Amino acid sequence: MTEHQCRKCGAFLETDEISLYRKLISRSAVTYLCLDCLAEELSTTREKLTGLIQYFYETGICTLFVK
Repeated sequence: MTEHQCRKCGAFLETDEISLYRKLISRSAVTYLCLDCLAEELSTTREKLTGLIQYFYETGICTLFVK
């Protein structure tokens, strides 16, 4: 968990949530949305976003998702 909070609901964010927001919305973002709020914003589901995070880790095609 980081000290960053979702700008919509105030939930504390995990690093994966920040990375996904930067990947999908803006690499230079300084405020973020949690997975639930981002899913609502993009008209998708949390499960699909979680799947995207897993995909980026497995493929290694994005430097935002490195363990």
